[in-house]
Amino acid sequence: MNNPPFRRFIKEVIRTHAIFNEVKFSSNSNSTKAKIGVRANYIEKFSKTLIEPRLSFSQRFLNYFRLEILGEFKSQTTSQIIDLQNDFLGVEKRCWILSNNDDIPIIESKQISAGIHFNKNKLLISAEAYIKDVDGITTRSQGFQNQYQFRIEDGSYRIKGIDFLINKQFGNISTWFSYSYSKNDYTFKGLNSGESFPNNVDITHALTFAGAYTFNDFKFTIGVNWRTGKPFTEPEGISSTTNNTINYQAPNSSNLDDYLRADLSGTYIFKIGDTSDAIIGFSLWNILNKTNIINIYYTIDDSN
Repeated sequence: MNNPPFRRFIKEVIRTHAIFNEVKFSSNSNSTKAKIGVRANYIEKFSKTLIEPRLSFSQRFLNYFRLEILGEFKSQTTSQIIDLQNDFLGVEKRCWILSNNDDIPIIESKQISAGIHFNKNKLLISAEAYIKDVDGITTRSQGFQNQYQFRIEDGSYRIKGIDFLINKQFGNISTWFSYSYSKNDYTFKGLNSGESFPNNVDITHALTFAGAYTFNDFKFTIGVNWRTGKPFTEPEGISSTTNNTINYQAPNSSNLDDYLRADLSGTYIFKIGDTSDAIIGFSLWNILNKTNIINIYYTIDDSN
């Protein structure tokens, strides 16, 4: 509670005028489908116009295969700001603020993906490659907990990768397996001498396996999740010449240990009266009792 009471009201407005158009095409056999669209945004406050094309194309071939290509440009005039309180268990405070076209730029993204899907006899196999560029992010929205925690810079990130999925049903049993490979890097002109470095949420490899068994009104599922650890920055020591600040190694040059978790759940559906159904279920999380480190950060306590 503030004493004396203090209140501050700030009102900011950004008006965006937009027009958009879309053309759809579908062949007589529905084997070919395409959508091409464009959206034009005029941001009145900044006298800025953004043109955002979009594409969706799907082609079925050899009866059971489908090729899909997607691409789009997008933009937004709001950014999320994260304030970290490392003295209280690392709890984050988040808020949304409007762009000012200066130190809080308009966020612009462009992405494209291409995938091939196979579907036959309750077997689905899917593979997709993608690349996405996002420009206009700020360090204040990324939750840095290293040498860049209090720096205010704007930059971009690029993520590219491949997703693979296989799903097969055997009678009352359904199984899923997925694998993802991705590379996610930041680029800030004012950080790390302008060179790219790993994103705070960069996960290079991720595997998921799940199985479900249904028997009458019972359903049991089990899932296993594994992924490589996310990046973090290790310290080299404490500098006594700069008010006991932490000297860090290169940003996000280390990784946490791999993450592994297995879960189990079940449900049972039964009737209540003639017109109503009820469902009861249970779930066990981390049934292997695996200890996973999900985050590491460093602070100075009594010069240590």
